[in-house]
Amino acid sequence: MQEGRPMQDADFFQMIQSIPTSEADLPIAPLLLQGIRKLELGEELQAMEIFASAVKQSPGSFKAGYLLGRTALSLEKFAEADEALQHTLELDPENIEVLYLIAHAHAQQDMVEEAAGELLAILEKYPDFIDAYYDCGVALQLLGRYDEAIRIFEKRLEFSPDFDTAIMCAMTHEILRDFEKAADHYTQALILDPENAMIIENRGKTFLEMNRCEEALQDFQYALSLDPESSDALCGRGQALFHLGNIEASKKDFRLTVELDSENMIAWSMLGQVLLYEGAYQEALAALEKALELDPELLVYDFRANAKRGLGDLDGALADIVLALEYEPENTDYLIDKGAILVEMERLDDAMKVFNALLKQEKTAEAYRFRGLAWMEMLEYEKAIDDFNAAERLGAENADVFLRRGEAYYQLGENEDAFADFQKAQELAEAEGDEEFVAKCTLLVEKLRAFGD
Repeated sequence: MQEGRPMQDADFFQMIQSIPTSEADLPIAPLLLQGIRKLELGEELQAMEIFASAVKQSPGSFKAGYLLGRTALSLEKFAEADEALQHTLELDPENIEVLYLIAHAHAQQDMVEEAAGELLAILEKYPDFIDAYYDCGVALQLLGRYDEAIRIFEKRLEFSPDFDTAIMCAMTHEILRDFEKAADHYTQALILDPENAMIIENRGKTFLEMNRCEEALQDFQYALSLDPESSDALCGRGQALFHLGNIEASKKDFRLTVELDSENMIAWSMLGQVLLYEGAYQEALAALEKALELDPELLVYDFRANAKRGLGDLDGALADIVLALEYEPENTDYLIDKGAILVEMERLDDAMKVFNALLKQEKTAEAYRFRGLAWMEMLEYEKAIDDFNAAERLGAENADVFLRRGEAYYQLGENEDAFADFQKAQELAEAEGDEEFVAKCTLLVEKLRAFGD
């Protein structure tokens, strides 16, 4: 847990001046002044040696012990710091500054549990000691005690605005997937530093998580105006554009992103998804392979499965969907894809087992639709109609549902119902602007109309 070193800043030197001079300080006063002067010049190692000499000459000097401990800690000489601070604490067991530095030293040495306990004890006894809140919150976050960490961070922010605390609070809310509060805290940080491109990008990402794509787009645009070479902002803008339906612009952003940062796995995966959407299966597969090369744990196996499926590699597609299901065994979309691939492989009994199990798990319009398609392949038209009816009851407004149910009615000789479904499918396809599907529906409508005449 490396959260920086105690700063020897103006406040520190002012605090040193405020420590009362004791009798133990008098014999070593010249040494203390010399050491402080070295600190002011940034010569910390020489200052530490001087303070060590002062402690040796006058072990009862609180000021000498404190200065030695703090300087050693600043130099990350933890053994020397711990010895000096523990000795100083014996001289003044209730001194809050020393208690805090000991906890800070433990935090820097990744003794996170000890640091968290010490910092919580400090805050319980001295709730107005502002410096301890940030370190305490970070320690609790590292221990996975997220709710406690947020409580500590938010308590710190009640005292006064603080950039670092606001960011850590936002990040902790992100871990808990509370993106609304994360965005609020990023906004607090941006009030203090309005042109911090990284924080603007982070807030944009939280907006994406909440599907607030217009706001996300604005943040990524602004971040790019501050840092045109930011691959993260460029990738984020591409994601926002993709979700807003601007496919060409998003594809351009993803291509630019991987040119700037060839190891940006998110950009590669999103580029693969865009190419998949466009039906460019070979290019999509290459992009998704690159994303998985960078991070084999990236959950894009379902997209790679669909790319392979588009290329006719059904065995490879099935293997990828099975792999995706190892990560998310109850993912409805993955199970539907698995069943659909099995149908294409003419493994209809296996497909039916998948759809039946899925519908026991969750009754959805899509699950009924795809099982209906499987029944169609098995020439079980009445069962197919039952499933398409169930899909419609659950709110399906997919033109394919009505088209395929119309085909089932047609196979059963129920032409009036078939005609009504073909017309409904045509209307939905027209509303979606799917010209190819409209043409297919129109042909079937005209065919039935001619048959009726």
